[in-house]
Amino acid sequence: MTLVICPNLAIDRMLAADRVWPGGTTRCRALRTQAGGKGANVARATSALGGEALLTGFAAGRGGRLIVDLADEEGLALEVVVTDGEARVSTVVLGDDGSVTRLYEFGPEVGSAAERKLLDLVRARPADPGEWAVVTGAAPPGVSPGFYAALVGAARGAGYRTLVDATGEQLGGALGERPDLVKVNLAEACSAVGRPEMHCADEKSAPPAQLVAEGLELCRRLLEAGAGAAVLTLGAAGAAAVLDGADWHTYTQPVNAVNPVGSGDCFAAGLTLALQRGDGPAAALRLATGAGAANAVSPYNGDVDRALAEGLAGGGYAGPPA
Repeated sequence: MTLVICPNLAIDRMLAADRVWPGGTTRCRALRTQAGGKGANVARATSALGGEALLTGFAAGRGGRLIVDLADEEGLALEVVVTDGEARVSTVVLGDDGSVTRLYEFGPEVGSAAERKLLDLVRARPADPGEWAVVTGAAPPGVSPGFYAALVGAARGAGYRTLVDATGEQLGGALGERPDLVKVNLAEACSAVGRPEMHCADEKSAPPAQLVAEGLELCRRLLEAGAGAAVLTLGAAGAAAVLDGADWHTYTQPVNAVNPVGSGDCFAAGLTLALQRGDGPAAALRLATGAGAANAVSPYNGDVDRALAEGLAGGGYAGPPA
């Protein structure tokens, strides 16, 4: 089982429109409403790939109750800490012109008492040998700067290997707890270990070779800061990684991306699931990349077709950078 720790749960709404008109009226077609946040995508993809996951996080107000109901309807195992305020809504609008517009609310304020309850929940779920915990997502407003570090420590104390997917001060703090693996994108890595001379290339426009070189440099900086291993997702260019002391580049054949939201989360699901079952780094990276690419062809967040993911993994590459 993968324990997925996502403090900032959400209600995810996916809509479609002919075109998004900033400052004007956009008529949308509803596609799906589901339990959301990065952790929900990790849990959803883990299940789709044949694994088991338990999702944990905060559930605030009426929206929090809806998150619980949506997870139950979908069959996602979920344990929550109930808090005050109101759960956030994250909206993705897919334009018929290929555009993807994200409208993300901030989460509710979370205080120290709620932090302690979530830490206790993590400690109360001891791991079986080899199991992973994934600490993921943007932190809710009000949490202490060291909260994600404390979550990593609690998960390790319960026997889990730990993967962190976070940003800014929470990622920086978590690195001090020496997680087994950090899986982030270029911007998230730059927020924690970037230096002024690093411009952090745009993964949508920079050449793949530049992205891989910059990704590997940031991976090394993450290791220097405390990570046991590091993987940086690079959009269509795949991912760069430093695993088991070696540099890696992994990618799949090109896909027709419809909605990339959640692809990094599906990557994390495939990676931890493969490592949990004892796959080597090459096979784990191929499955992770296949899962991320499979999500991108779906209009839904965190939606993975297992056969497609495994097919993309089988035809993908994971090896030394060119």
